[in-house]
Parts: sequence; C-alpha cells; structure tokens
Amino acid sequence: MTTKLTRSLAAVASAFAVSMVPWVAPVATATATVQITQGQKVITSDGAECSVGYVEPTRAWTSAHCGLDGGQVYTDSGQHVGTLRWFKPSGAASHDLAYIQFAGGTSSGGNPLTGDGMAPPPGEGVNVCMDGRYAGRHCGPTVRGPGVFPGMHYAAGFSLSPGDSGGPVSIEGRPGVVGIYQGITVVNRNGQDMTFSNYARMPHADELARLPHQGYVPRRPHREPANVVRSVQERGEALSSTSSNGPEGLRGLAAYFGLSV
Repeated sequence: MTTKLTRSLAAVASAFAVSMVPWVAPVATATATVQITQGQKVITSDGAECSVGYVEPTRAWTSAHCGLDGGQVYTDSGQHVGTLRWFKPSGAASHDLAYIQFAGGTSSGGNPLTGDGMAPPPGEGVNVCMDGRYAGRHCGPTVRGPGVFPGMHYAAGFSLSPGDSGGPVSIEGRPGVVGIYQGITVVNRNGQDMTFSNYARMPHADELARLPHQGYVPRRPHREPANVVRSVQERGEALSSTSSNGPEGLRGLAAYFGLSV
C-alpha cells in the first residue's frame, strides 16, 4: 500500500510539472479492434493486474480496487480496452465493483467460463465457484461472513491468487454470474482465525439502467510504461476523476491507498 500511495502522490506532483506539455487523447479509429473475454487479464494505468469477471456488449465487469475511477485499462499486450468506472462513487470502500467502459473498437468475446446472465447471490449453503486466471476454478459453500462492506457476500473453504481479483463467481452447475471475486477476509472468532472468500454482487437491472457512463470512450494508443509524460497524464486524470466524486470519492481514494477515513 505504501508503494501504491507513494507512486500516486509522486504522479500528482509530476502532473503539475508536465502540465505545460501538450498531450491529446486520440479519437477512436474504425480499424482498431480489441476483443475482451471473461477471465482475461487486464492491466490498469497504475500497473495493477486484474481479471475480467463478466462481459457485456459495451462493458466488462471487474473489481473497483483494481484501479482508480477514470483510469485507463489495457490488455496484457498493451492494447487499450477502455476506462475504469467505479460502480459506486466510493469504490471499494462501499461496493468493490467496477466496469470497464469500452473504447471504440473494443468488443465482447463472451463469457466462456460461466455462460451469459446475471443472477442475485444465493442463500447460505449453496456451492459457488470462483474462476481465477492463476488459481483456476475453486468451489465452496456460501456462508454468513463478517459483513464488512455492503454488497459483499462470502464463501468458505478456498482462496484464489493475486491477480485473480475481478474474476467471475457463479453457482455450480448453473449458467451466468452472481458476483465478482474480491479477495479474502480473515477474522478471529472465539480465538480462531477464519478465512472467507469475498465476492461483490452484480448490479440489479435498474442499477444497470442508471449507470452514468454509457456508450464508448475514445481509443488510445498502446500502453507505454516508459512514456513518463503519458503515464503521469493518465494517473492525474484518474486522480482528478476519483476526487471529483466529492466526499464519497475521497473515501474511495483513501480505501484504494489502504487508509481508513
């Protein structure tokens, strides 16, 4: 967390230093095509790796803690996918769910791991399966967890690997997803540590209809980690977008850096 905080604060300072250097995001081109598939690895502007949990025609779902609201998202090979949008203004501080608003030319490769469809999380005792890019598929019963955040649900008996955040969660033997894998929570109960696998519920139909960012964003060139000006520009854009959400955005920003507010 210290590394993430130091890196982003340095980015803010650098953003002012290069503010006079012109950089214009290019418009989308008809020839650029990128296909995004469920389970695929994506990389955010900050260099964080996450998985794609569910794909729709104009967006894909992952975890909010994977990046800042308004940050850019790329494929493993550096192709621009789109812009990360937190589902809630406070990001992982409330509901650890986000969607990638596709750039022009990005298309859906489908949901081969679970099939299509969104469903509510099941009650206790139902087996759910979490698909991790690195850990593979693991299944276990849903349980009543610590209830740390709204919209979070829990399963027991397994955990996935770093980089698997954002992956799909489904009911064993049924098509579609019931949530997006977030990580683990360890709590002490009666002197014994218990580990829960956390997953955020999917949006309801009315919530999907009210999402503020619809359609496509302009496509950007391939990711260039060595391009300092562009890296600082993108990080500055994400910090500005996140903080523009008011107190809730600042709360999400603090959660992203591992701070309590």
